[in-house]
Amino acid sequence: MGCASGVGLGVSLNARRPVIVLDGDGAALMKLGTFATIGATVPGNLIHIVLDNGVHDSTGGQATGSTAIDFAGVALACNYRHAISCDSVAEFDHALTEALEAGGPTLVHARIQPGSKDELGRPAVTPEQVARRFQSFLAGG
Repeated sequence: MGCASGVGLGVSLNARRPVIVLDGDGAALMKLGTFATIGATVPGNLIHIVLDNGVHDSTGGQATGSTAIDFAGVALACNYRHAISCDSVAEFDHALTEALEAGGPTLVHARIQPGSKDELGRPAVTPEQVARRFQSFLAGG
């Protein structure tokens, strides 16, 4: 948990196409230092999306404290080129379109409602299988 932005940064530095990273607010808070690394390397193809539901949904719904954090402000302070906050699906659609056109690094902070499906399953593949699939995807196969 909390590694998506770092992995996405590594991919973006080695790819030409846009790289979109999906982070939760809890994960982003755990790895705030990665915001600074992204800002220092200025990957022009990176879009960092923080889905902020205010809780750690996957571990029982404990509050993250994100209500006190201005993720867009943090991103700009860390040298992201653009940062957008949104509260609705329509605003998110507009923000994503803007992010794709603007170049990066861009942060989209989307405030969403907490909750997950009751029947949401756990991963059925091993970490090694995930790694091999990701490597294959990056290699174009």
